[in-house]
Amino acid sequence: MKLASEHQAFWDAGHKNYPDQMRSDGFGGQLFSPKALDGIKAVLSADHSDRFARPSDRDWMSSIYPWTGDQRATKIGALAKTYRGLIIYKTPFDLALYPRLIWELQPRTILELGSCQGGSGLWFADNMSVLCERLGEVHSFDLYIELVHENAKKHPLLSFHQIDLSDVANFDEKLLAGLPHPWLVIDDAHVQIFSVFSYLNKFLVSGDYYVIEDNPVFANKEIIDGFQLIERAGYLIDTYYTDAFGTNVTCASNAWLRKS
Repeated sequence: MKLASEHQAFWDAGHKNYPDQMRSDGFGGQLFSPKALDGIKAVLSADHSDRFARPSDRDWMSSIYPWTGDQRATKIGALAKTYRGLIIYKTPFDLALYPRLIWELQPRTILELGSCQGGSGLWFADNMSVLCERLGEVHSFDLYIELVHENAKKHPLLSFHQIDLSDVANFDEKLLAGLPHPWLVIDDAHVQIFSVFSYLNKFLVSGDYYVIEDNPVFANKEIIDGFQLIERAGYLIDTYYTDAFGTNVTCASNAWLRKS
């Protein structure tokens, strides 16, 4: 786990240089508080815990509904968020989670389904350019490609593709087959999500991630049946992301998925 290596460095340096503060009864202010040290230990032990779970073993309840979690002080909340002046429909929780996953996964390819104005694609491309040791590509797919702002199209790592996602035959199979791994796929289009998943799954390999935003929150029969398909395909829920701020406090309830 790439995240753990940096936390391990802090842990080792603390024990070497500040052993008294690192003790369970030590006092070192907020930096060495029991809660702060417990958080570090949680990262260090993440790969040796029950981090990954089968969809059939999980409840669909959420501690906080993420699309209203930031509306307590404003009337609009997440729906008014922008990035570099462009619309970005992401909750504050997910804006914190994606950079963590990009750092850990080091994706060579990010596939975004649903482009809107291009703000989220631009955000993913900027995160990749800062956080990834080897630069990759962001490919964003949408039917209404004319809504994408020119400023988003200028990013050297970001490409937009016009496609009707209601028919998976519209994907460019040659393009997908040539994209390097690891992959991070984000479905924010809400169009035939399980048909699209089944098609793209043919191109994903072990360790790739697939995030389905928004739709799983409803947990209706279509979602439950679809997640049985996902489980049969060998995907596990990464609870390190779904439960980082509380159970399923994310727009992708039970849907931060890692191919095993």
